[in-house]
Amino acid sequence: MANLRVNFAGVEFKNPLVLASATPGWDGERLKQAGLAGFGAVVPKTIGPVQDWAAHPCNGRMALVRVGNRPIGMVNMELFTTKSREAWIKEDLTKAKEGGATMFVSVLAMPEPEETAKLIEQMQDTGMVDLFELNVSCPMPAGTVGMHIGKSAELTYQHVKAAKSVAKLPLSVKLTPVVADMVPIAQAAEEAGADAISISNSVRSFAGVNIDTGRPILRAYGGYSGPAIRPIIMRHLSEVARAVKIPLSAIGGVSSWRDVIEYMMLGATTVQMATTVMWNGYNKVQEILKGLENYLDEKGYKSFDEIIGCALPYITTTEALAQEPALQAHIDEDKCTNCGICHTKCFYDAIHWDEDRTWTKPENCDGCGLCAAWCPQDAITLK
Repeated sequence: MANLRVNFAGVEFKNPLVLASATPGWDGERLKQAGLAGFGAVVPKTIGPVQDWAAHPCNGRMALVRVGNRPIGMVNMELFTTKSREAWIKEDLTKAKEGGATMFVSVLAMPEPEETAKLIEQMQDTGMVDLFELNVSCPMPAGTVGMHIGKSAELTYQHVKAAKSVAKLPLSVKLTPVVADMVPIAQAAEEAGADAISISNSVRSFAGVNIDTGRPILRAYGGYSGPAIRPIIMRHLSEVARAVKIPLSAIGGVSSWRDVIEYMMLGATTVQMATTVMWNGYNKVQEILKGLENYLDEKGYKSFDEIIGCALPYITTTEALAQEPALQAHIDEDKCTNCGICHTKCFYDAIHWDEDRTWTKPENCDGCGLCAAWCPQDAITLK
């Protein structure tokens, strides 16, 4: 039987699945349920002050984004915990611990680094924390917290430095995807003493407009999560993985065990999820764990250590790829059902179709691969 355990920043997790900081972890009871459902670790909603800028709307704050009738993402206007620090300290962390999962506690980088350090100390003194996740990434708040810190390498460095000056436990820094280049910020966090990096939060977004009324679906900007953001996170993850030495936790768009494996092959040691739990319930956890176990067994891997980062050496640049030999589309006639889909996707006059057959003109092909991506029979390859 496969070994699903991982070591993340010196802390052993019974498996790499982590409940991300979001609605399902709003209190201790929900975190307990997540632990009992099978998560290796749980992250509560970010603990910080209860002030006006930390209160989330209670008049509608979530909207699904669909293509046709299929949800591909969700915009939310969640902020930080709506519970006081005292409630977490006196009740909720203890209750959450009963679920048996590693306690990966999210704390807010406060407006001033000294306040961040005080918050770390206060939560650390509970004895209920196994490791910290420092939130410098929330896409919603105005002012000087969340992504307003995480977009700056200098501010991120200051807050991590302050947190690590008092932290006796490992600390991961949760970075924002709303940057052109995450690498310098991740390197600043590592230089300041971070033990790990979490990549990353939801993407700042807008939920759209009801075209029948002309009114916004949600009247403020929110964070975009769900399957559609995964390519964005994979880009940040793989870039940072090749630039730092500390372990990484991937967050964003996980809906299957395959997504978990893909993130791990791009350098993640643990993988966090929340939207899929909100959409499918806690049964999804065991489904993903079973898929991971079967995958390791079928491939003959003894642990995840054998695959973490294995895809990174094969990532290059578009400029380098442009220097490689050109390929052309070829159709396997035994697989082709003559559906004509590929013909509509080709803008180079390289694929022709009539009622009798589909054929290619390789000399016209520009090697883009769109026809192969759309073929429902996997009948087209680039050679």
